[in-house]
Amino acid sequence: MKTKIKLLFQLFILSGLMFGCINDQQQIVPNVNVDVYINLDLPQFSFLGSINNAIIYPNAGYNRNGVIIYRNSTDEFSAYDATCPQHIETKTAVKLDDNGAGGQATCPHCKTIYYFYDYGRASKGYPLKRYNVNKSGNTVYVYN
Repeated sequence: MKTKIKLLFQLFILSGLMFGCINDQQQIVPNVNVDVYINLDLPQFSFLGSINNAIIYPNAGYNRNGVIIYRNSTDEFSAYDATCPQHIETKTAVKLDDNGAGGQATCPHCKTIYYFYDYGRASKGYPLKRYNVNKSGNTVYVYN
């Protein structure tokens, strides 16, 4: 009797390990070098003069999809890779809603919405990849 219980217990543990090891996680955006300086006095960055606005800095980040720079408050900025982490194999970049004034972006491929005011949180799946940001005077530095 003890042998049957022991065998059932071992089968239970083995089946749990087998099914627990199935990889159903989505891919996450790989690390790439990001080193971006923007001068807020330049006209192309004037949109960041208002809180809750965002721009996409082109040709940076993973697959050169761009880096999103968002103004959280008077003195705080955040930055995210524009690559949708739900399916990086398609090399899809998210698009800013309301031309950057909406505080969010949407993936045109999977329709996931990303909320900048909530630090890149996604309506489903992984959040956007975040980058470090420092502000000194009117210069914003984005890096990893």
